[in-house]
Amino acid sequence: MRNFTPSLLFGCILLLLVSCSKEKSVDTLGYTPGSSNNGNNGGNNNNNTGGSSTGSEIGTWTFINMHATTLSSVEYNAGGSNEKAVTVSDYTTQNNAGTITFDGSKMTAAGLAYDVNATATTYMYTDNVLDDSIAFPFTANIPSSTASNATYKKVTSDSIYIQSGVFTGMDPKGGTTQGMPAGYRLSWNGDKMYMSMSYTQSTSQVVSGITQKTTMRITSVTTLQKK
Repeated sequence: MRNFTPSLLFGCILLLLVSCSKEKSVDTLGYTPGSSNNGNNGGNNNNNTGGSSTGSEIGTWTFINMHATTLSSVEYNAGGSNEKAVTVSDYTTQNNAGTITFDGSKMTAAGLAYDVNATATTYMYTDNVLDDSIAFPFTANIPSSTASNATYKKVTSDSIYIQSGVFTGMDPKGGTTQGMPAGYRLSWNGDKMYMSMSYTQSTSQVVSGITQKTTMRITSVTTLQKK
């Protein structure tokens, strides 16, 4: 078994925690603020809620849960070999609380809270050959928040772009963080509304003289119930 550097493993696990606990900046709807082409691209986010694309977000909704799948990877070349660690997780939040109110241009979240109690797995590769894997538990507690507001734009009849975040996340270094702007696809089933998003980002940075490429992907479906 090849020994992977601590920075590679730590970086991959850190990416996982950040991706699981924060709503990231994402443009799943082909929406760019200020662009004349907004709404022409349906996006690549497909939700499997079985709901309808006809409905309205306006009103007050109880936060039921959020289901998320994540993938984060860190890779670099060392001694002519390509080293890579890929961490994946799949979880649904627990102990959910709070409400979100939409009025057509502003959303207000009050008392949002949830816990994450899940298992992640890191797979380690050398030249695309699996060397080893490590499964580990991770937990997060997002405490009940005070009311927070964000503006949003209706992009199409079943999609919105939230200008700033109202979903509070857990910073792995301690404390909480505010979510970033994001695009969401909406669907409805009875008195429930589903907010689906997907996000992918790849970056490169030099660590101890070695260029590391990091990739992060997350998809999530937030379920709300009309009050």
